[in-house]
Amino acid sequence: MPSEIRHIVFCGAEIASAVREYRRHAGRPLPAGSLRRVDITTNSGNVRVSLEIAPDNGIATSTWDIGSAEITEALVLYCGAHNVPLPAAGAKSLQRFGDSLLLIVALNVAGAGWPLSAGLARAIQPKPMPAAAD
Repeated sequence: MPSEIRHIVFCGAEIASAVREYRRHAGRPLPAGSLRRVDITTNSGNVRVSLEIAPDNGIATSTWDIGSAEITEALVLYCGAHNVPLPAAGAKSLQRFGDSLLLIVALNVAGAGWPLSAGLARAIQPKPMPAAAD
């Protein structure tokens, strides 16, 4: 069966929107207010997002730290709500991509190891053609 690897790129505003929607859906909403900053950090392969929100009620700006598992769940929910197709059974992971975040979905991929694209590049190298007989 063919393998599939999908990379979906999310900007900071989309990440914040996804987390807001997810938290509201889970009954743990973020405060209403203006998004001031989105920081994406990585540590030992784990992705964290910090959202700085200035509440509408004039209270001091607060920072909310979100871990990889919650970000992944939020982005999957966001994709479903915005008609972005995702294979349900695919293995999902996150990777920082500059100021953006990649949701990587891999389906039917076994034994390739990461980075998968490097493994695929080696696997599809053209074979040398035999020398032509004169």
